[in-house]
Amino acid sequence: MKSFERFAWLKSCIASVVFACCAVDAVSVGGAEPSLGVLRLHNDDYVTGKFAATDAVDSGSVSTLRWRHPDFATPFEFPLKSLMSLSFPMLETPEFAKGRFAFELANGDRLYGDVLEFGDPLRVRLGDQETTLPVNAVRQIRQWNDGEALVYHGPGSREEWQSSGSIEDWSESSGVLETQSTYATLFRDLQLPSLARVELDVSWEGQPNFVIAVGVDPLNAENTWADAFHIEVWDEDTVAVWEDGTLAGVESIAKVKDLGNRLQVTLKIDQTKRQVMIESMRGKTLSYYTLPIKEPRIAQTGILFRNVEGKFRVHSLKVMHASSLTPPESESQAESAAADGGDGVVHLVDGSAIRAEWTGVQDDGWVFSEDDGERVVPANEIQVWEQLTDAEASAEERAEDDRLQLKSFDGLRVTGTLEGVTDDALRLAATITGEEMTFPLKNIEAVDFVTEEPLRNRIVGMMRLESADTRLHGKLEDVEPETSVTPMSFRPAGSEPSVMLPTMKGKVLLQPKAVTVTTPMESQMTAFQERVNAERAKQAQQRVAQRVQQQQKKPVWGVFNRVFDPQRTLDVLAGKPIHLKTGEVLPGRVLSINETEVLFKSALTKKQTLPREQIRAIHLLGDSETFTVDAEQRTQLLTVPRNRKQDPPTHLLVAKNGDLMRCRLIQMDEESVEVETRLETLSIPRKVVEKIIWLIPAEDASDEKKEETNDGEESLVSTSDESDRLTVQGVMHDGNRLSLVPNSVINQTLIGENELLGPIRLPFAKCEELLLGMTSDTSQPNSPYSEWKLVNAPEPMIGGSGGEGDAAAGTRSAMVGKPAPDFNLVMLTGDRFRVSDQTGKTLVLDFWATWCGPCLRAMPMIEEAVSEFDPEQVRLVAVNLQEGEEDIRQTLERIGVQPEVALDIDGIAAGRYEANAIPQTVVIDSEGNVTRVFVGGGPKLGEQLAEAIRETLE
Repeated sequence: MKSFERFAWLKSCIASVVFACCAVDAVSVGGAEPSLGVLRLHNDDYVTGKFAATDAVDSGSVSTLRWRHPDFATPFEFPLKSLMSLSFPMLETPEFAKGRFAFELANGDRLYGDVLEFGDPLRVRLGDQETTLPVNAVRQIRQWNDGEALVYHGPGSREEWQSSGSIEDWSESSGVLETQSTYATLFRDLQLPSLARVELDVSWEGQPNFVIAVGVDPLNAENTWADAFHIEVWDEDTVAVWEDGTLAGVESIAKVKDLGNRLQVTLKIDQTKRQVMIESMRGKTLSYYTLPIKEPRIAQTGILFRNVEGKFRVHSLKVMHASSLTPPESESQAESAAADGGDGVVHLVDGSAIRAEWTGVQDDGWVFSEDDGERVVPANEIQVWEQLTDAEASAEERAEDDRLQLKSFDGLRVTGTLEGVTDDALRLAATITGEEMTFPLKNIEAVDFVTEEPLRNRIVGMMRLESADTRLHGKLEDVEPETSVTPMSFRPAGSEPSVMLPTMKGKVLLQPKAVTVTTPMESQMTAFQERVNAERAKQAQQRVAQRVQQQQKKPVWGVFNRVFDPQRTLDVLAGKPIHLKTGEVLPGRVLSINETEVLFKSALTKKQTLPREQIRAIHLLGDSETFTVDAEQRTQLLTVPRNRKQDPPTHLLVAKNGDLMRCRLIQMDEESVEVETRLETLSIPRKVVEKIIWLIPAEDASDEKKEETNDGEESLVSTSDESDRLTVQGVMHDGNRLSLVPNSVINQTLIGENELLGPIRLPFAKCEELLLGMTSDTSQPNSPYSEWKLVNAPEPMIGGSGGEGDAAAGTRSAMVGKPAPDFNLVMLTGDRFRVSDQTGKTLVLDFWATWCGPCLRAMPMIEEAVSEFDPEQVRLVAVNLQEGEEDIRQTLERIGVQPEVALDIDGIAAGRYEANAIPQTVVIDSEGNVTRVFVGGGPKLGEQLAEAIRETLE
């Protein structure tokens, strides 16, 4: 039978299909704008966006697809040969296609409707329209009942699933379940039939590593998934695995590189017989096998998803009843089956099957011819009709290039060639007849592009744009000033360029490592590229200078040439890092510092001064951003004593020998650094200072001086509307970074303005990457100096009367029974005292202050209680909180006590012992464990303390 005779049905069914698509669109999505989708290319790139309108050429079809990224001014235009697939997120509440049956066609297409009359062609109803289908074009007709035949449709809400770990490892968005947690697992009971048809749609980012197990025990999924049929990723292959003790069946499904980061398959599983058939979305059999077993397997009803690593998404999951699995037959087998008395198999809902010739439709039943006569089967008892004769006979007639198969949210699938796209619809010509069909864009779920010779655009050595759901290789092109909304024009490989909008967030890797190498030639090119990179780097500066000198087309070039001496571009970007509070790092040399400004020189800018308050750190000798400081020393350096809150240190000096000094920087010149520390002014030779760090002030809402100088944290975030400006931060190979609002790209050099530094010039050859959409911000978490933030020592409070008479006095603190926190303080005598050195004797710590009345009343009682014991066994140390030595001596002389005094100048010891209320008396045993903590004074404190010491010594 000729193709135009066999497939004439499509001309008459077009109107009904279009009607059905439009009707579903009106119900399921209303007037909402379509969500952003992801378009995937054969070179492993992908880009978020949506369809853009295009016009057909004279031949009727188009060879490119226009795709608009939300942060680009104009659409990209990709050749269809370069595209692999595109997909949109699931609708929250999709409607199912209307129809009694689903018609699975030979080319993988799927339509919905009812059978009215048997013949060749079949007369059917699709939507509200009657049309015809040739019998030979139909692989299968199965019960649908407006979607009621579905056993399960999901994935559904995250809360409907269970997890062996944390369900919070999974997120839910637009009907898609997603995780990037290692070994995150989901499972649930789907009421899987013993004979099940499971349609899966999952995706991933990066190298996939996941498990999908079908037929697990929902009550013991973790321990039964390995015995169930499951899909895994083995190196570069996705494989189907079924194990049974010593037996294992493993079949390849597809190469990972051919899937485009998405697996869309139909599984037909007979759990009892351990049979499985895997088909692509286009109806192609990818794998079929039976695991030889001695005993039938007990069918289980659950499914499990496990993400071993990377990012993994579950887009769609549908479960239906399936017929018995029929292995793919050869043409001779199909002819033999027809000669034996049947061109199809009918599977009934009761599990039985009929192999007979379908001859007609009578009332509400289908008529089949058997050896002993005719048999009428009620239509509602038919589960699946499968054709045994060759439904793929015309495959060669459909081997047309640049085709696509479109899938709508309601389940419709149609193959054809792209005729064009309007603002709200896609026009498709059916592959066989060329007749046009129209699909509302809002109802398109996925498109699979089919081409005999995929175009993989070369990406080795190209720049790479990365943003949300986007990775594109290409090139940033030169843009003249004031000719576009921004000067950042990106040309993806194989597409026309487009200009970035100010809303763009992401980055451009200027010399990225190859993500994948798809051919031996590209592998050789990569090696060659690496060999010549060094030479190119040497020549890059000379090319920039030569081209800038030659560029005299417009007066603007002369302006930039006057602002930037081309020879200075050839200078090595030498100098030590100057870290700004915006997160930028400027290479240069600091000449001097006065009360308000820092004077410097840098090859990247003509400006020579910066406000002191905008500096985070400066390097005077070394380039290293790290230096050795232990946790205890860092805590001491960053803790502001109570008596210095109004005049805290502002800077940290790091000497080249490793010494550290916190201070207030006064000024610096070529010879010395002048600082103030402890009310004393010091002049330090500049040659011994490696770097100066600006300390971040402590957060204290009650501090009235917070907004004053202190080289304070004044925000750089502009209060003006910056929505019309794109900010770019260049990260250079040496770690330096600079931000600017670009106004042009000249000879692969980015030129623009920095808010602090004025005109800036960034040659691409000097940069590793460009960060797009960066804003000036004082809270750069990745800055190496962002952790140098001061902390106010806690303000101690005066404790209660204390001295309670109950037996539990001193035992209520959470510290009791735990190891005593260690500290190392200077004594009033000048000696050092460390708690950990007191092992072997009982230690009594008395936290106090001269301004605390209860402390002064308690000290004589504490001293008297301790004096009852042998000094070799018990030691008393009074820990003073953040006060001067002279005040301490005068107070002790006045009240007539002479304890050993440790100076907690920064309040660190009090913080470790949670001495928020004083007096606080702590008893520590000979093994270093806390036995009592008394808070407050009171008349019974001395008696209770003496008893506590006796119990501790026992």
